[in-house]
Amino acid sequence: MTTDAAAPEPSAGTSRRDVLLKVAADLFLRNSYDGVTVDMICTAAGISGPGLYNHFENKQALLIAVVESPLAALHRFARETAEAEPDPRAALEILVDFHIRSVVTSAPTTLVFMKNEHALPEKDRRRIRREMNLYAEEWISIVAALRPDLSEPEVRLLTHTVFSMLNSVATLNKGLDHESIVKTMSTAAIKALTSPGDE
Repeated sequence: MTTDAAAPEPSAGTSRRDVLLKVAADLFLRNSYDGVTVDMICTAAGISGPGLYNHFENKQALLIAVVESPLAALHRFARETAEAEPDPRAALEILVDFHIRSVVTSAPTTLVFMKNEHALPEKDRRRIRREMNLYAEEWISIVAALRPDLSEPEVRLLTHTVFSMLNSVATLNKGLDHESIVKTMSTAAIKALTSPGDE
């Protein structure tokens, strides 16, 4: 497989490891783990084949980091936001904005995980799923405070449905700039999560 795109140059504050994570996430989402080789990753990242092993033990370790690194950042941000912002509406708006921006700038963690889960050891799958659940719980607790009209199962269903909507943005042919995407999807997500249905 070849690509006409030039290898990304690390910007200020961006390490070669970060570049590897980004290009690998894109490749794993597009082609799946089995369809991606170390050479493909290194070519896209602009490094020699052996260069990957300076940062990761092997391709599987890279896949684990591709999923865990952004997921940990999302969960940490959600937890800190919930602790720092007492207004649930404001907290939700912050979380929605952060999640969408993460989706439009890199491959969504959930989609990468779902497409490549088969390539992960069982212990890593369990750990990653637990982290995903903890991240979702931060949202669910906030949405529950805003939607007393819904039962807990309804809040969970609604929240996970909105997650699916937001994550799907990365796979659509949008034709929009990032800020337009963020504005459109933020409005849709907030309305879906906070507006009661017709009585």
